[in-house]
Amino acid sequence: MAVLPIRKIGDPVLRTKAKPVDKFTEKTENLIVNLIDTMHDAEGLGLAATQIGVQLRAAVVEVNGELLEIINPEVFDEEGREIAEEGCLSIPERNGLVARPEKIKLTAYNRYGEKYEREFSDLAARVILHEIDHLDGVLFIDKMIDPAELAGMEG
Repeated sequence: MAVLPIRKIGDPVLRTKAKPVDKFTEKTENLIVNLIDTMHDAEGLGLAATQIGVQLRAAVVEVNGELLEIINPEVFDEEGREIAEEGCLSIPERNGLVARPEKIKLTAYNRYGEKYEREFSDLAARVILHEIDHLDGVLFIDKMIDPAELAGMEG
């Protein structure tokens, strides 16, 4: 439908907690399609509605060839811990190490209001959690690990 501008760090919308989607309508479908189009255009792995200035708990993620619609997500179980590098379409040209669970169990809805429950691991879990952080007004730079700290942990 449309490729929309992605909000960049410094925009207050990125620090605002998004509201739950309470009705699944044509507007919900359009939002998801716009998120997908914008994510694909930017060559990202995920995109949250807040990143295009929409304060609703909706995001899309595409990892390993699977496209996920994530509306009103709730993580109800986490397992393990993995440190890996992350970047963000809203913070161009900056990457950093972030610790996240290796596995998560998630409930969410698709654009039609159909609820699902799934387990995700590794990169899929990381990207989903990154997008959920956006919906809570949290950026990956808030969770970055100082490489010097990491060296201290390993030694």
